[in-house]
Amino acid sequence: MEETEKSLLDYWDMLRRRKRYIIIAFPLLLALSTTITFLLPPIYQSEGVILIESQEIPQDLVRSTVTSYAEQQIQVIKQRILTTSRILETLDKYKVYENEREGSTISLLVEKFRSAVNVEMINANVIDPRNGRAQRASIAFKVSFMDESPDIAQKVANELVTMFLDENVKTRTGKAADTASFLSDEANKMQKTVQALEEQIADFKLEFGDSLPELLQFNLSMITNLEEKIRAHQSEAIRLNDQVHFLSLELASMDPYVASNDGVTTLSSQVRLAQLQNELTSLENKYSQSHPDIKRLNREIEGLKKEVAADSLFQPEQDMSEISNPLYRQIKIKIDVTEKELARTNLDRVKMQAEVKQYHARVARTHEVQRSYDDMTRDYESTKRKYQELRAKQFEADVAQTLESENKAESFTLIEPPLRPTESVKPNRPKLMMMGLFLSGGIAVGLVFLAEMLDPAVRSIKDITRITGAEPLALIPLMLSDEDYSKKGKSRKRLIVFALLLVFAMFGIVHYFVLSLDIVWFKVMAKINML
Repeated sequence: MEETEKSLLDYWDMLRRRKRYIIIAFPLLLALSTTITFLLPPIYQSEGVILIESQEIPQDLVRSTVTSYAEQQIQVIKQRILTTSRILETLDKYKVYENEREGSTISLLVEKFRSAVNVEMINANVIDPRNGRAQRASIAFKVSFMDESPDIAQKVANELVTMFLDENVKTRTGKAADTASFLSDEANKMQKTVQALEEQIADFKLEFGDSLPELLQFNLSMITNLEEKIRAHQSEAIRLNDQVHFLSLELASMDPYVASNDGVTTLSSQVRLAQLQNELTSLENKYSQSHPDIKRLNREIEGLKKEVAADSLFQPEQDMSEISNPLYRQIKIKIDVTEKELARTNLDRVKMQAEVKQYHARVARTHEVQRSYDDMTRDYESTKRKYQELRAKQFEADVAQTLESENKAESFTLIEPPLRPTESVKPNRPKLMMMGLFLSGGIAVGLVFLAEMLDPAVRSIKDITRITGAEPLALIPLMLSDEDYSKKGKSRKRLIVFALLLVFAMFGIVHYFVLSLDIVWFKVMAKINML
């Protein structure tokens, strides 16, 4: 049969029958918990408050090279100062856990030390100057250490605070120095690259200096000027050729002196040869060598040269001193001067034509040179720009390093040094006693239920009905004697006394370890007055 549900009266009967368990177990357990509470050693905590001061100089003017948040920096510093080596140094320095070293390992002592260290952030609502919105920001943090000795707690807390302050300065200055050194090395490397490119461009200009893009207009203007001069020389050559031609015709019509027929023939051939040569020169300025007139003149000139050469073998060379006609002599000299001037003009023209070819070659190379030159200058400008950026960043890093070394950047400032604690923070004896009180009561009631479950006795109609499956036919009431009533009265009195003592004990615990009863009374009265 399933067990029937018990009513409150059944539970009350159960507690009444097993009251001895409560009367014996509850005081013993309460006394045991109270004894353990007061035997626990006191733990003292010493703490210091460190203020997180913002950068003195506006960040718009000088930016720090340390970009991590304060919480991140604090956690990084905490990990650095709580390494095993540094913890062992602190344990040896201040004789921490001196009595526990023989029976414990180094790792357990280190973990115990770490658990005794506490870093707590202090936050506040501040206005962000950039957007004017309120936000949570860390303005300070607490560093504390707990130990059974208040003196050791204060000394170790002081040591931890000092480590935080020193490590913060060391970390920030180290980062600033590393950043400045890195940028300086990179800028020096980039400077060497810029110098190499400058030398490369200088060598290129030295090799192709006459075909650089910036000289294109100059080369074109030189070609134009030279071509104008060539045309002027060509015109001058034509004029001189015509002048020689006319002078030669005039000279041919004169008789320089009386001479034989052979001499006249030779002189006429020479004059004719000079005329043909002048005419050839004039035509060469106009036509190419393949022109029919030039070919004809070349044949006639070759024939006259042979004829003059043959006559010269039998006729002596004409001497100007033998010429008796002064006009003839004058024209002859003028022809010689004009021919020399013509030769000089033709020579200058040839030189200028050669120069024009050179300038044309420069212009033709300019496009090819420009591509290579543009590539080099593009690389040079890009590298130079990066170099200038690195130098600017290096300058900012140097200023930031000075900012960190002079403590003008974000810094930690000790505003409350750790003091020697006078009151323990652990254990919380009032709380432990209240827990012991409730736990003792709970265990005592649990013993009552356990004893009731293990007891096979039949005590009620419900038990008989549950076992037999049928209700009893009649119920005989319990007949108590005077002695039974006397015992029951005494038991009731003892229970009332025990309850009163328990209530007084609870009030005493609350008054001395939790909250004064005077304060409780005033709070209760205040609540009543408010109602």
